[in-house]
Amino acid sequence: MKNSCRKWTFIFIAFLVLFFPFLSEGADFKPRDPVLKASELRPGMRGEARTVLKGQKVETFPVTILSVVPRKGLPRHLILIRAEGPLIEKTGGIAAGMSGSPVYVGGKLIGAIGYGWNFSDHRLGLVTPIEDMMAVFDWKDRIPPFFQPPMQEKGLVSPDVASADESSGEASPEENPPVSEDSLEEKAPMTVLLADGMSLRAVESLSREIRQNILAAGGGKDDAVPPVRKVSGLRPGEAVGVMLAWGDVNIGATGTLTALSDDGRFLAFAHPFLNSGAVAFPLTEAWVHEVIPSIESPFKLGSPLSIIGTVTQDRPQAIGGKLNVYPPSYDFTIRFDDVDNKSKQTKRFHVALSPFLLGKLAPEALTGLLDDLWGRVGAGTARLNLSVTGPNLPGGWGRNNLFFSDKDLTKEVLKELKELMETFALNPFTEIAPLGFRLDLEMTSEPRILLIEDVKLDRKKINPGEKLKIEVRLRPYRKDPFMRSFELTVPKEASGRSMVVVRGGGINEPGQESIMEGKTTIRDFPTLLKELSVRETNNQVVVEILAPGTPGGKDPLRKGKGSEPADEKPELLSEITEKKLKEGSMRIYSTNYYVDGLQQREISVGSENAEE
Repeated sequence: MKNSCRKWTFIFIAFLVLFFPFLSEGADFKPRDPVLKASELRPGMRGEARTVLKGQKVETFPVTILSVVPRKGLPRHLILIRAEGPLIEKTGGIAAGMSGSPVYVGGKLIGAIGYGWNFSDHRLGLVTPIEDMMAVFDWKDRIPPFFQPPMQEKGLVSPDVASADESSGEASPEENPPVSEDSLEEKAPMTVLLADGMSLRAVESLSREIRQNILAAGGGKDDAVPPVRKVSGLRPGEAVGVMLAWGDVNIGATGTLTALSDDGRFLAFAHPFLNSGAVAFPLTEAWVHEVIPSIESPFKLGSPLSIIGTVTQDRPQAIGGKLNVYPPSYDFTIRFDDVDNKSKQTKRFHVALSPFLLGKLAPEALTGLLDDLWGRVGAGTARLNLSVTGPNLPGGWGRNNLFFSDKDLTKEVLKELKELMETFALNPFTEIAPLGFRLDLEMTSEPRILLIEDVKLDRKKINPGEKLKIEVRLRPYRKDPFMRSFELTVPKEASGRSMVVVRGGGINEPGQESIMEGKTTIRDFPTLLKELSVRETNNQVVVEILAPGTPGGKDPLRKGKGSEPADEKPELLSEITEKKLKEGSMRIYSTNYYVDGLQQREISVGSENAEE
């Protein structure tokens, strides 16, 4: 109903700050296991791979080296292997979720399974060499300011990789044609994102937003938020997870731990997660329920367990990070009231601390959660009381608003919320992390609409500074109308033909004209908060006089002609609104309805005749 004038209009300075300002230099990663470089491999060599197929038990299966494929991009090489043995026959081949499964030849780590092909022979896969994976730490970490320091724990355990290894001698190589880089174009990373606690439409929408295949396959535990746990005995081949959201909504992927170093760092996945560079994503232990056979590609169905560390690098070759270090996050608490069914529920989840991902992840997570809480998608009315808390927000910030949609109420509510989330997370003035959002939300299928039906003035000719009485008739949806009286003061600088406007909050709401015209800007965070707070809400009846010679008072009857004096001081919207409320040329009446409609009545101020 209400038009595009509802959109927030803020222009910020033309550069962005770094969100993780504390940088740490990359350092050489030294695996606890001995390594064998790709240049030392030959077709026909045999080895083993390690992974979890059920629960948390690490199992092994034999592999044969078929070829080493040079590449121009990252990683620099890929090792073509064939997986063999009864375990592979049972799973139907290499499965998504095996990414990061370490591969050993002669007791030495050569890399980890990273890729396969859909609709192909699933016994064939590509291994990312360990030397390529270790290079992820050549990039700097961007450590969030609230990063918890690592809890030192000696003796990270690495198994004796030679104990169960098969012969590493060069067996009689089969005739395998050389593999070119062109044949790798359709390779698929061996990881599948799983979502739980979200409706199907939200999962599909998020898949499009982040350009990743996401399955609504469950996998979450009963715990609202996974616990944080200190670990000391992880082994290469164990199942791990990387989370984008966790709690009553889970979004993440299950993969495999590849290697550990003495300083507590790890490598996993053998391909990018989202390829986001320097990140702060939680790393979890994972439980594998089963390997699901598939003609397209088998995959592991896994659940995240305890948070055990942080992924700090998400690069083309692998992911890497530190154990026993825990990242901050965006926290969401939803107190939901289904008015029609008289039921209330509270849900909570976290979103990974990534300012540019927040506006993509959180709205879809909330959509999926609210679809399930309300049990429907459709028309209705909602009241949202939003509270935002975090550092540099003493006392927090809040906003109350009402929403109505005749098609999709949930999406209507989340439009404004998405803009607010991005404003706080991406503001150019100060880092706010961790950042908390609390939503007290009522939803009903009832259309709680208030229509502005008629406006009557006590006169049409008036002088500057005089009082004007206004009667407004308001009609609730399918109920009898009622009257509200207002008294406005005509601005002293007003003259000529002017307009009395009565409208629903947000309808034809004035924008930040001075900013749009380049005359001023928002220069600090307190000013930004003030401009956010002054925005109108959908439950308001706004009554005002728009007169030539006053801020925002361009004559609607004289198109193309501005009315503000050229030498007038540029003002932000909050300053204009405060001035109009103080002088009495604007009144705002808050209701318990979504207010719709706009009425205008012309008046003549001063000596000019209203008929001219």
